[in-house]
Amino acid sequence: MKRPSVIFSLELLTLIAVVLLTTRRSVPNPASLSQAEFLAMVQSNLLTQVRVYYPAKLGQVDGVPVMLNEVRGTFNQTDPAGQILKAKGVPTESAFIARVHLTPELEGKLLAKTNVSIIEPNAFVQKARERFVRSK
Repeated sequence: MKRPSVIFSLELLTLIAVVLLTTRRSVPNPASLSQAEFLAMVQSNLLTQVRVYYPAKLGQVDGVPVMLNEVRGTFNQTDPAGQILKAKGVPTESAFIARVHLTPELEGKLLAKTNVSIIEPNAFVQKARERFVRSK
């Protein structure tokens, strides 16, 4: 009785492993944008998807301590003339990561767009993580 269930379990695990390996896409490393590059992307309306992570963390810009938000997402690639690059009629997108100081004006511009998501950590998970780190 146990033998068929063990064989079935192994077959199922093998099938899951094959599906995961064949459907896994290789994602290139995201581009790291500076504050100025990120601001230029916002002003030129090249950002296609944006996730702003709160709360902001303390960082430094030119030696001055400021609160920096991590921003991740995708943007449309452009040619030197500023035209959006397309492959088979579809705009070419690239991933990015930026640690930026969100001024009230920049935050307002971002939040006015429909392609922006705000990500806040769950307070319960944060407390559990802090306890786990302290216990080490």
